[in-house]
Amino acid sequence: MKKWGRFLVLPCLAIINVPSVHAVSSTVLSLQESFVAVAEKAKPAVVNITAIHEEQGYVRSPQFFFGDPEDFLQQYFHGAPQRPQLRPYHWKTQGTGSGVIIDPKGLVLTNEHVIRGASEIKITITPLKGKGKTLIGKVVGKDFNLDLAVVKIQTPGTYPYLKLGDSSKIRVGEWAMAIGSPFELEQTVTVGVISAIRQSLLIEGRRYNNLLQTDAAINRGNSGGPLLNLDGEIIGINTAIFSPSGSSAGIGFAISINEAKEVLEDLSTGKTIRRGWLGLELAPLDEVMRRKFGLSGSEGVIVNAVLENGPASKAGLRRGDVLLEFNGVPIQTPGDLVQQVSHTSPGKKVPLTVFRYGKRKEVEVLLGERPSDAEREHSRPSLSKENQIEDRASFSWEGVELAEVKKGVLVKRVNHNSKLYGYLLENDLIQGVNQAQVSNLQDFKRLVPQLKLEEGIVFDIIREGQSMYISVQI
Repeated sequence: MKKWGRFLVLPCLAIINVPSVHAVSSTVLSLQESFVAVAEKAKPAVVNITAIHEEQGYVRSPQFFFGDPEDFLQQYFHGAPQRPQLRPYHWKTQGTGSGVIIDPKGLVLTNEHVIRGASEIKITITPLKGKGKTLIGKVVGKDFNLDLAVVKIQTPGTYPYLKLGDSSKIRVGEWAMAIGSPFELEQTVTVGVISAIRQSLLIEGRRYNNLLQTDAAINRGNSGGPLLNLDGEIIGINTAIFSPSGSSAGIGFAISINEAKEVLEDLSTGKTIRRGWLGLELAPLDEVMRRKFGLSGSEGVIVNAVLENGPASKAGLRRGDVLLEFNGVPIQTPGDLVQQVSHTSPGKKVPLTVFRYGKRKEVEVLLGERPSDAEREHSRPSLSKENQIEDRASFSWEGVELAEVKKGVLVKRVNHNSKLYGYLLENDLIQGVNQAQVSNLQDFKRLVPQLKLEEGIVFDIIREGQSMYISVQI
């Protein structure tokens, strides 16, 4: 455990210019009034969403018997057993979330996961004064990938709404206000700052880009509610938290409103969102990989897998290729490429700059349309574990016991005192080292004189059916 240095209380010898009590009070009061003004302006446009789901199952029908007890016992013990009759049973469950009205005609912006699978949607509007009212809503558009949906209030009227801000102007440290219905407590206001702007995060199997991180308290039920600036404009849609306990730990995330703007018109008119697709699994590059692959600069992401029959596969891209540019735009992170591809229409031919075995080359790809998660999973390369069955030879290197199998070299054991302990794991299948293919132990032994841990080594392995690159420098 790391020991922290002692904290020392220094003598108060320095002369500090402290503002007057009146100046401090005036500043604090001005900030307080700003919060109050935003809350009063925004709360009538923030709604509670109740999503009702219909469930069904089967229950046993009651059985009736006639006659006296002796007849019943005779039938029960000596007669033919009666099979219980099942009958269908329907029931309703409901979940709650938040949303914000973005149009006077009653268009509500929220998260897709708030309304997913709902058979009925109720929108509760609460004015600053008076009693709230619950109206029926209808989903007009949704986007799973961005986790956004637009719901239309079915009762005609003119509704209070909030303007969309510009999330590209947000700076870390600016004030932010979240409004929503945490734990079904409607019209709850919390205040914090923008803590960070995240490039890309994978949350429950869905990748989010350009998330706004805030310490304004966000809890269950806040999903779909707005994150606001001090002008009362929407800068984000609250969508997730990071928390060991399930409650706010001061790390909440909102979808930036500029991401929403790109699809809002289509969502509001019920159009299907179509996105470009390459059919690649990507991974970031570290310094060891760059050095071993002969790359300079900060651009580039490595192809971890090429999905079968996808656009990239048809264009001849391979696992291990490094993608430097997409349509002339430099790529520095996997998120950069995903965003560029998503914002390009399917059916368009796009040039890719690829770095392969020390050389740059241009590849033209005809973008496909991004398929569903199930279709993407079906096209994932299948990686069999049959290689872990048949040993032909063995070899020990740097405290790692290796065995030759059908399609590579298998890690049988990693000694605890090995420098590679924790990097390579038992049953890892090594298929390449420093971009050189390893098909058997002879290939690996031939490379051993060139492998120096202090200079860095990049292993191309299959671990538990998943292809990956691992870099080691000790």
